[in-house]
Amino acid sequence: MLSRTSTLAVSSILWLAPAIAVAAEVCHSQSGQYGDTRTCVTSVLAPQGKNTYGPEALAGSDGSAWCEGVAGPGKGQAITLHQEPESVVGSMSFGNGYARTPALYRANGRIKQAEIQTSGGYRKVIALKDTKEIQSIAISPSKVSWIRLTILDVYPGTRGTDTCITTFHLNQEDFLEGESQQ
Repeated sequence: MLSRTSTLAVSSILWLAPAIAVAAEVCHSQSGQYGDTRTCVTSVLAPQGKNTYGPEALAGSDGSAWCEGVAGPGKGQAITLHQEPESVVGSMSFGNGYARTPALYRANGRIKQAEIQTSGGYRKVIALKDTKEIQSIAISPSKVSWIRLTILDVYPGTRGTDTCITTFHLNQEDFLEGESQQ
């Protein structure tokens, strides 16, 4: 039987869960000029030859992509970007699909609709275009420690059911503008 103290501790852990990585997530951390970023994903496609599809691919600099690793098109899978310290964010950039080549882009699924959530309480369903061009996603500017994108619907690929994303990051100019206003 749990004591009152134990019950309160469990409730606190459940309330904090969106801000911390959960055991099933795969995370990649990096430090930069404006702080530390931890990118966590809820699943990862198994490596194929020399190709890997983990959260480190979301930096978008090497032509790779994050690909979800569950059966089906990945509906419900998520990416969470954690920032330390908290920063004001007003938009993010998103590269849909596996954009290294036109053939890879068509072969794999791309996100059609997603939900954006932030640690500041912002929540919105967005529609993404079926293009490999970078898309800017505007959100209500606020100081946040994390932003999560959850896949709701996909554009199907011509081969298999994997859904991939080439890049997903917070725009640095928004950090700078927000910090100078505070």
